[in-house]
Amino acid sequence: MKRAPAAAPAPAPSGTPSLAAGYLASLPLFLAYEFGLLLGGPGAARASAEQVAFAAFRFLGPEVRWVRLGLLALLTLAAVLHLRRGAGLEPRALARAAGLGILLGVALGPLLVLAHGWLAAAALAVGDPAPRALPRVLRLIGAAPWEEALFRVGAYACAYFVARRLLEFFGLVGRPVQAAAELFALLLSSLSFSAFHLHGVQAWLGLRGERFDTGLFLWRVSAGLLLGGLFRWRGLAVAAWSHAVFNLGLALGIKLL
Repeated sequence: MKRAPAAAPAPAPSGTPSLAAGYLASLPLFLAYEFGLLLGGPGAARASAEQVAFAAFRFLGPEVRWVRLGLLALLTLAAVLHLRRGAGLEPRALARAAGLGILLGVALGPLLVLAHGWLAAAALAVGDPAPRALPRVLRLIGAAPWEEALFRVGAYACAYFVARRLLEFFGLVGRPVQAAAELFALLLSSLSFSAFHLHGVQAWLGLRGERFDTGLFLWRVSAGLLLGGLFRWRGLAVAAWSHAVFNLGLALGIKLL
């Protein structure tokens, strides 16, 4: 007797975030960062999040760029192979994710203004914008995917894993546990994102950070919450492109408040 063929695995739900697809859709931003460093010359300032990611290779100095480029190439190959073996590589889907991120990035500023007003936060104390230059703008928008990878992928995932394991250790199970872990991860990653820009943290990297200001700190926490929500809703690419467009607005000196 012939066996009935095994049923094909059910396709992933539509809109399910894919880290591999999100990385590929964010690749132009990573490359923009590298191009900005190239144009800026040996003394070009590197993004803080990228420095954290490659802290172990700090001894290489400027030559760390080859490690970074090698990692980007390996991740690109791995993501392409993963998608080809799974749901398939769809360039249109990658373009749609980037496009959605760009549209939401335009809306991110006004949403933050509304959140800032709703929280009745203190007025923002921001410094004068830096001189506009193409290398700096490219580095600024290219810093977005590195920050998203550090906080929305790394910090969020670690916080979620720890919270869920801790709740399960105490015998809690089910959807409330997942919801509580998600909320904890969202809050902690957003607070970490905001604190990361402070001088007390940046000084560990030998950089000059921002002085603490209540309004600005809450502003960044709100940004972290919105970007974290975008990451969980539509994946890495949408969050990274939204962040990059928002950074572009700041680089061009667009005033929101």
